[in-house]
Formats: sequence, C-alpha cells, structure tokens
Amino acid sequence: ALMKRRGFQKHHFALLHPGGQLGKRLTLTVKDVMRSGERNPVVRVTDSASRMLSEMTRQQAGAVSVIDAKGRLKGLITDFDLRRVLAGGRDLRSMPLTEIMNRKPTSVRPEMLAAEAAALMAERPRPLSLLPVADARGRSVGLLHMHDIRARGL
Repeated sequence: ALMKRRGFQKHHFALLHPGGQLGKRLTLTVKDVMRSGERNPVVRVTDSASRMLSEMTRQQAGAVSVIDAKGRLKGLITDFDLRRVLAGGRDLRSMPLTEIMNRKPTSVRPEMLAAEAAALMAERPRPLSLLPVADARGRSVGLLHMHDIRARGL
C-alpha cells in the first residue's frame, strides 16, 4: 500500500537493484547482450557457401546473418538450414546463399528488453536459440543467442 501511495513502480526498483533478477529483466537490453561488431557473424548475399561456412565456424554462433551491400538483413542461415540442405542430398558448396537462407527470419531491435527477446524465442511452437538483430533501417547490427542471455542471469 505504501509503495502505491508513493508511486513506487517496477522501474524504480530496477534502478535501486540493477544487479538483481528483476532489475536485469527491466533494464538489460538486446544491445547489452548481443554479439556485435567483430563478433557479429555476417556474410554478404553474394558470398560463397564456403565463405559462409568459414564465418559460421569462426564465430561459433551456429548461424550467420546474410546481408546486402548496404548491410541490410536479407536472411539467416543456421545449422538447421545446413542440415536440411544436406539431408535433401543437395551439394551445399554449389548453392547460392539465397537458396539456403531463411528469407524472413524473426529479428529483434537492439533497444528491445533482453527479457522480452528471450520470451519471444522461448514461447514458440518450435523455440529459437538465436535471433538476428537489426536496427531501424534494417541493417544487421548483431546476433542474439539464448546462451548469452542466460549467461547474463536472465
């Protein structure tokens, strides 16, 4: 009752206790958790499958974002996509990335709360373990992995 009377809300609690579970859920954003810069696994839509495999392996993320010449997110290739292609008996090395990638991946913005992104990933019929992060212009700015969210205590 006293909290209501004083107008004390969740965001006030988060400011006073930023390291706690509730504080993190209310303040930690996707930008705080995502893999960005050199850690953001990206390939251009015109790159070869060999280049894509190399980047996916180098970054150890289980996926790469596929971008155009302006850096805009055009698709996502995950380990699952590679297994699907190989299970179909196709030669991965001779395929353009546009035939391998998911052309309409679910993505999130950097300013979204990390807890909301985690819920988006988990509350699906087939949960996601990672999401590409795109800015307001649609440019790839990061990759959000569920392991990174969990490592931050969410």
